[in-house]
Amino acid sequence: KILLPHMNSFSGRLLFAIFVTLTHLTVSAAEEVSRWKPLDDLGKKSISSPKIPGASIHVIEGGKTVFQQSYGVLHAGSDKPWKNNTPVSIASITKPITATLVAILVEEKKLSFDDPISKHIPEYSKLKLRDGTSVRSPTIAECLSHTSGFRGGNMGDLPRNSPIRKANQAEVANMIARRGLSAKPGKRYAYTFRGYAAVAKCVEVVTGKRFAEVLDEKLLHPLDMTGTSFMPSLEVLKQHPRYARQIVTSSDKEVKAAIKKRRKDINRFASSSGGLVSTSADLVKFMRLHSLEGKIKDKQLISGDVLARLYKLAPGAREYGLGFKRMAEGMVGHGGASGTRAAVDLENDLVVVILTQAGSKNARPLIGGGHKLAMEILTQKNKK
Repeated sequence: KILLPHMNSFSGRLLFAIFVTLTHLTVSAAEEVSRWKPLDDLGKKSISSPKIPGASIHVIEGGKTVFQQSYGVLHAGSDKPWKNNTPVSIASITKPITATLVAILVEEKKLSFDDPISKHIPEYSKLKLRDGTSVRSPTIAECLSHTSGFRGGNMGDLPRNSPIRKANQAEVANMIARRGLSAKPGKRYAYTFRGYAAVAKCVEVVTGKRFAEVLDEKLLHPLDMTGTSFMPSLEVLKQHPRYARQIVTSSDKEVKAAIKKRRKDINRFASSSGGLVSTSADLVKFMRLHSLEGKIKDKQLISGDVLARLYKLAPGAREYGLGFKRMAEGMVGHGGASGTRAAVDLENDLVVVILTQAGSKNARPLIGGGHKLAMEILTQKNKK
């Protein structure tokens, strides 16, 4: 039995109001836990498989976190827990980030989506098909939509002794051009890193700076994406699921020497199609730039009209715009071969970020199932 204070007194009425409010908050919190339980259960079930040592799920609605949870450990055999903001290799989620940087340069009139690559890299004015037939240069838009005519393939598909792995940004772009096209530009979709390598060099040509430097200056720094880079620090690597296992037996001095060497390589070539390390928090910031139509707080970083070109289905592409996959009506995003996904509902300002390092095949039940479940829960909630 609950004894309530006498209601005729002011203090009694105040205490009663507080009691009712706290009761309401408790019920609401319980409802939220119950609402998200299916997604939480999926996360717990996923890491019960040795194929997914750890993962994180982050769901944002209108800028507020409505569900965030991490599961498991950094890698098999580790005692270090996977945290909500564990840094990971995001693989092809790098593509929409690159496309957004290009959009910023388009707004600054340094580039145009319809620029032929040959306008900035002379080697692309001499392109040929495999049968020796001369062919026009693909445009920046065609490179970003995988309709450039280059043959398909990721950087990871290259043999270890591939000269592309040892070349600088300009050399990579020129090597790709010399090897020619598999199809006429704009005619066939083939998912490939090659068009992105060409676009990255165009960015360097028009800015006079390294691609990674431009990305940081124009996009990562304004968005305060401090956990995103092509070459993270030693402290970040110690938290990274893939590298934590490798460096545990090395001294800090050895690791710093390896980082220094690697950074020299990054200064030569940055994989604009799949090379970034990032965090859940940073990817939320990036995705919300798009649901907020280019606005950061009270500043317009880029116009919504320019960004809209990125979501438009490209001619000849399969559910693909420029750097973004069209996942559903009003929803765009991208996945990564490392076992990652980031998606945004542009109309309703909803963001879902699910990160693992288990590989796309192993992570598919969590990545695909978790994304679908999160959107279903949000839709049901908003119908009430």
